[in-house]
Amino acid sequence: MKKITLVIAILLITNIFCVAQSIGEWTTHTPGMKVTSVDIMHNKVFAATPYDIFYYNTDDNSINHLSKVNGLSDIGINIIKYDSSSDLLFVGYTDTNIDLIDNQDNVTNIPDIYNKYILGNKTINNAFFHNDLIYVCCGFGIVVIDIKRNEVKDTYIIGNNGSYLGVNDLTICDNVFYAATENGIYYASVDNQFLADYSQWKRFVHHMPHQSDNFSNVETFDGYVVANYSDNEHDNNVLFAITDTTAWSYFLNDEFDLIKDLRVCDDRLIVTENTQKVTVFDTNKNVVFSKNHITAQSTVYDNRRNCYWCGTITSSLAKLYPDGTNEYIWFNGPFSDMVFSITADGNDLWMASGGYTSTWAPTWKSNGISHYNGDSWTYLNSWNVPALDTIFDITYVKADPLNNSIVYAGSYSKGLVQFENNKVKNVFNSSNSTLSMHLLINYTYITGFDFDSSNNLWIANSGADKMLSVYKTNGSWQAFNIGSGDIGRLMVDKNDIKWIFKRGGELIAFDGNTTKTVNKNANLGSLPGDANCFVTDNKGTVWIGTTDGVALFYDSQKIFKNNTYACSRILIPRNDGSGQADYLLSGQSVLAIAVDGANNMWFGTNNGVIHTSNDGQTTLHHFTMENSPLFSNTVKDIAIDDDGNVFFATDKGIISYKGTASKGYETNTNVIVYPNPVRPEHQGIVGIKGLVTDALVKITTTNGTFVTHLKAEGGQATWDCTDINGKNVEPGIYLIFVSDETGKETYATKVLIMK
Repeated sequence: MKKITLVIAILLITNIFCVAQSIGEWTTHTPGMKVTSVDIMHNKVFAATPYDIFYYNTDDNSINHLSKVNGLSDIGINIIKYDSSSDLLFVGYTDTNIDLIDNQDNVTNIPDIYNKYILGNKTINNAFFHNDLIYVCCGFGIVVIDIKRNEVKDTYIIGNNGSYLGVNDLTICDNVFYAATENGIYYASVDNQFLADYSQWKRFVHHMPHQSDNFSNVETFDGYVVANYSDNEHDNNVLFAITDTTAWSYFLNDEFDLIKDLRVCDDRLIVTENTQKVTVFDTNKNVVFSKNHITAQSTVYDNRRNCYWCGTITSSLAKLYPDGTNEYIWFNGPFSDMVFSITADGNDLWMASGGYTSTWAPTWKSNGISHYNGDSWTYLNSWNVPALDTIFDITYVKADPLNNSIVYAGSYSKGLVQFENNKVKNVFNSSNSTLSMHLLINYTYITGFDFDSSNNLWIANSGADKMLSVYKTNGSWQAFNIGSGDIGRLMVDKNDIKWIFKRGGELIAFDGNTTKTVNKNANLGSLPGDANCFVTDNKGTVWIGTTDGVALFYDSQKIFKNNTYACSRILIPRNDGSGQADYLLSGQSVLAIAVDGANNMWFGTNNGVIHTSNDGQTTLHHFTMENSPLFSNTVKDIAIDDDGNVFFATDKGIISYKGTASKGYETNTNVIVYPNPVRPEHQGIVGIKGLVTDALVKITTTNGTFVTHLKAEGGQATWDCTDINGKNVEPGIYLIFVSDETGKETYATKVLIMK
């Protein structure tokens, strides 16, 4: 009894407060550098990237993020527009989905255009508010949305003979609609009750130049209409001033460079040009503000703070002052959404943004490497590392398992790059290693690499005379002949056998000096389809994802002991009374596989993510873009960090999910209970991480009454705050006792339940 009392006393004086990402929570990882559209709602400056929205609070200088995880309905934003009369922010997506956001960040989705089949150009170009209606300018016409009913009220198809016509912008001047279209300026009376009839819309002619060409913007300014002629490509834009439906003049005699944004704010006309220039005119057409050398995309005037907010290509959000000075508000994220591969090292994630095409040709991308440390993103490329200015197409990144300050990056151009503390230490190529150029092209293609149990680095050198090299821990190099052709990613399994992808869906298995081929041939592996990916699970089984489900090799050494060999496959009973069964993921192309701390499997497919038990018999999750925040159903790669964050690389970028399993340890290491305390508003479960592998967990009250018991998934146990009978526990302090299966490795902690 004294021993138990002592443990409880120690627990009660220990700091118990801990906050961490909740289990089951999603996090988006989208680039924040490029801002394409800006607007202001009270004290919030909204900035849309091509992916989601950030807003900067001018009162407390905080940066907030709106995404598909916390309210937005979609990903891929084309335009945002604020309306003061309705106090709503319009969000138009590239797929024509629409959200309306109020000042409390409540989001209302209007998916009518998105859901409707339309033969025309289904895009949203702009939005115009008038009398509780939103006139959405689309690639096929104008869609009218009733704000009060949150539904489509009407659609105007205004092209000749009722044909689809792309509408880029809309304004009202003297009770007349003016629409900037891909075929000139069209106008109609606001009071006309039959605007759905194309014949009610007339094209503005009157000998105006470019009268049947593309006009990208139209604004009402000082009692007349300013319309911008633009072919959306060349720097020959012309601003016209239309004073009524019969008269026009040039706004200025000079041509503009390609105009990205034309906006009226109070008594100012703001012109944002593609050539890094923002110009502001007053009602007398005098320039009252000008800013050069800024990669502007969209600009708005803030009369409360007497400044301009500018969305830029390279610097997120810029605040421009009238005296010509400026400051930047940076939004954190990876450098690019182009993901070729991702790898996890501890709680770090590394992202390669280069790669090669489906025909194994270079893409010449210079996006380099992005790194996530569990809190924020940084990047390494020619922007901040001059030594990378001629190194393109990073295919794979991995840290040294024994020294994570050393990181290697394979390039599909100049060989293997070695970083130390984020600085280039070496670039290995034919001049200083056994790596060599492609036999047909004067470039050194590195497509994958991995470390063996002795920490030697094995490297896939595609198209070289000897396509497999090893960089040993003593600094020496050795190359091996494993055949010819193009090879891809490389993996070293727990038997130190090297698995290498070969173009055409085959695999090469290499051990010592022996090479084996693994493919669909009945005697050479009997794979069910062409190989796409592979992984080694926590018990040493090699899993291969193919174009037709998965194949397994429970003992890879057997491949080298026999002349013929075949994979194993998992049968899943249909449980429909037929007595029949199907192979695991049969009929699905498996693009990526990862293993979590509980040795459960995560599969990336063209149909989302499938999470199963290791034996395949239990489907734990099936995430798609329809039932989760997943950006896309095409999941190209998966990586899992030690804390159980599962990162999904899709064809639209990276998003992560906090799983229930984490890495297990030989001892209880830095045990954390989160959230702690569990506040009344918390709706999720409690995580206990840092545990010995597959730990047994017992929870009691402070007086020793048994509450429930748990078993860790790898190094993490989860508790739903119920007792052994499934009843919610009462508020109070609960003791947590941890032990391994032998009872030798133990730990005790506590959690405060406030709900």
